[in-house]
Parts: sequence; structure tokens; C-alpha cells
Amino acid sequence: MVGKGRETRDQENPPWWYDVITTAMRTPVLDQQRTIYTNRTLRYERIGAVGFDFDHTLAVYNTKALDELAMGLVTEHLVKEEKMPAAWFDDIPDPSFARKGLILDVELGNILKTDRYGHVLHAYHGSHKLTVSEKRRSYGELDVIPHGTSGGRYLQVDHAFSKPEILLYSGLIEKMKSEERRGLWRRIRKYTDLVHRDGSLKSVITADPGKFLEIDPLTEQLLLHLRSIGKKTFLLTNSEWEYTSKMIKPVLGRPDSSGLDWLDLFDLVVVEARKPTYFSPNGMSSEGKQGPHEKVIRGGAIPDLEKRLEVAGPQVLYVGDHIYSDLISSKRHTYWRTMLVLPELEEELLVQSALPGTVSQLKQTDDRRTTTEREVTHWKTMERSLQGIEAPENRALLRRLRGECAENRKKAVMTLKEHIRQRESLRARLSKATNIYWGSLFRAGSELTYYGRQLEDYACTYTSRATNLCFYPPKHYFRSAMDYLPHELESM
Repeated sequence: MVGKGRETRDQENPPWWYDVITTAMRTPVLDQQRTIYTNRTLRYERIGAVGFDFDHTLAVYNTKALDELAMGLVTEHLVKEEKMPAAWFDDIPDPSFARKGLILDVELGNILKTDRYGHVLHAYHGSHKLTVSEKRRSYGELDVIPHGTSGGRYLQVDHAFSKPEILLYSGLIEKMKSEERRGLWRRIRKYTDLVHRDGSLKSVITADPGKFLEIDPLTEQLLLHLRSIGKKTFLLTNSEWEYTSKMIKPVLGRPDSSGLDWLDLFDLVVVEARKPTYFSPNGMSSEGKQGPHEKVIRGGAIPDLEKRLEVAGPQVLYVGDHIYSDLISSKRHTYWRTMLVLPELEEELLVQSALPGTVSQLKQTDDRRTTTEREVTHWKTMERSLQGIEAPENRALLRRLRGECAENRKKAVMTLKEHIRQRESLRARLSKATNIYWGSLFRAGSELTYYGRQLEDYACTYTSRATNLCFYPPKHYFRSAMDYLPHELESM
């Protein structure tokens, strides 16, 4: 009876680890949506500290509500300050039009999707999708590779906060003259920065956090889990202390938003970090200013953080959602290990699971196409060789051989056309199911997208949400798949 009574009390008031264990049992890492994928091998036991960005990493937002709020505030400024007719904003595209990984051409006013080499695959000018001939006239064989996130002709959309800007730009660009295109982007950027900086956006969010957050019930359990297995934890965010301290408890699912007891979950909290400058060699000597608590620092730079936490370089795993500010900048200038949080990954995995076998069919069809292309080339080569032979005494034999080669070539060409038709059909089906405008975030036909290439180059690991770390033991070995060169694949 004593044992049963104790068990009943434990169930009514379970310890923090109970939810982690039971969730892991119900949702093992075999679940693709909970899996952490590995580009670069990582030994988890060697990680001494795990750090997190705040917005869109620990704080999971209701993006529909957040984007509508941001667009509404920026629209008010454009109408009031720039005297744009309110009717112009009736043509804003569907929210699914704007997504990460797109590239804005501010000179021509086009939104682009490119492959890993920067070759333009899809392009829109407002609501108009450019035809093949229009793309060719605008870009030809030009490789569009943006070298930053501001300035220049090409700008990459690499953050969830950028989506409202893309929607506004696409809705307004067809109303602008060619010489006004770059100016339109500057104006949208100006007021987007303003509503983030002057508190008008954040004041609405903090007044009703539940409307703008999607609570992940494992967030607090993740932090407790990391500390229980001996890893230090830190928060590194560009947000101000006032915003972070008001939002953190709603993010953790706690009903009371007052007090600082949540700081017990972290060894250090860095606010106003000014990423990516935080990772820049030019700011390495900066020391953070003391915040309202001994664990809270305003600004600073990596050496200051590593000194306070007594960890350095590859002992640190940093988890963030911004491919440029969180990963590329930190990877270029430090030896921190990285994990990219991609909610879009969960969406794409859901689409693939709803189309069972489509991805494997696509791969098989593409392999058959490659083999058949070689077969066509083989018969064409044989035909050319036979055409070059002059042997009047063997005319009948040559005619027969040439006829056999021609017949085999025709059959191979017909088979190749069928494989191409099947491949394009499968690709179109998968692409439209993922996103009717742009297709996959990560793939462009048989190539990675430019964003996919950055993911491969700079993210040691990536996953759909930060709390997926809950499901991995402290000595887990994140092992990357073996890379193969084309000639190695041929021998398999």
C-alpha cells in the first residue's frame, strides 16, 4: 500500500524528467520530425556548454499572427509617412509566398530561388512569375550569389522576421517605376527596423504573449535535462533584457511572468548581443556590461562569454535559427559547433510522409535516366564509328550493323524521354505539395538550393526544433553520412 501511495503521489506531481522520458518513449528519435540531422560529426559528450538564441529558437512564435502584426505596423508608417495609398496594400501575396532562402534582386525588383551555384530557377516580379525567356533575358547564365544581407544588388531572405518585408515588397513592386525599386526596399527596411527598435512591435507581443507564441512543453525540461547531464547553458540573444525577461516565462509555459527564478535554468544570459558583430574579430576585445543580475550581461563578445563559462571553441554548441547571424558568422570566426533550428524541415517531412515513396521513386527514376543517357551516348558513338568505315566489299555487313545501332539508339532515346517525363512529373508533384510557389527550401531539382548549400556548409547539425535535444543521451555520437564522389557512386 505504501508503494502504491507513493506511486500515486509521483504521478500527481511528477519530477521534471518524467515528461522527457515518457515523451521519448512515445516519440523515439526514429521519428523523422524529432531527429537531429548531422552534416559534421559531433561527439555530444565533448560539449561543455549549450547556448541558445531566443527568438524563433527557444521562443517558438505563431508566425501568422506575428507576420500580420509586423506588416500592419509597417503599413501604417508607409501610408502615413510615405503617403502610399492604402488601396495598394490590398494586393499583398499569400503568406506562403514568403519564405527563407529566397533572394531579392533590388535592381529589377524580382524575388528569386537559385540553386547552390546561384543559377536562377524561379523568379517572380510581384504576382507575375517570370517565363523561361524572361528569366533568360534578365539573368542568362549569371550566377546570383549574395555576399551579405545588406547593400548590393542581391539580398538573401535568411530570417523568419524577413517574411513580412518580402510580402510587402512583392505586393507593392508592380506599382513602382524601375528607378524606385531600390528605394522601395529601403523604405520597407527603414520602418521594419523602426517598429522593432521603438518598442511598438514588442509592446503588443508582451501585452498578450499567448497570442503570438506556440508553447513547446519541453522547453523547460530541455534546459533542466542539459544541466542534469553536466552541461552549462546560456542564452545569447539580440533582444533587450526588458523583452527577454517578460517573454521567457510564457515561453517556458509558466503562468507567472514576474520574478527572476527562471535564471536558475541558465549559467549566463547575454542580451543586446548585436549578432553577427558579436562573432566578429573586430569586437573580440569587447567586454559585456553587467545587467540587472549577476548572470545577465549586456553585449560583449565571444572571449568574454567563454571566460565567464570556462569553456572554449568546440566545447560550445550554439543553437539558433538565423543562418547568417547565428551560424555563418560564428563558424567563420570561431570553432563553436552549431545547430540550426528549421521549423520548415518539419513541414517538408510532413509533406513527404503524405506522399509515400515519391522521394525514392524520384531517386530511382533519376538513376535510370543517368544510365539511359549513357546508353544513348554509347549507340551514337558506335554509329559515328561505323559511318567512318569505308569497306565496299563489306557493304551489306556495315548496313546491317548500322541499322542495329540506329534501332538501339532510337529505343534508348524513347526510354530516356520516358524517364525524363516521369522525373519531371514526380519533381513537380513533390515541389507543389511542399510550396506551390517555390517548392522545397533545400532542393532545386537535382541540386541543393543556395540555402541548402549554406545549411550543408555551416550547420554541424540541424533539426526542426531545439527541444529535440531532449531525446539524445549525453554520450550520443552525432555521425555524419559518408560523402561520395560521382566515380565512387558508379562502383556501387
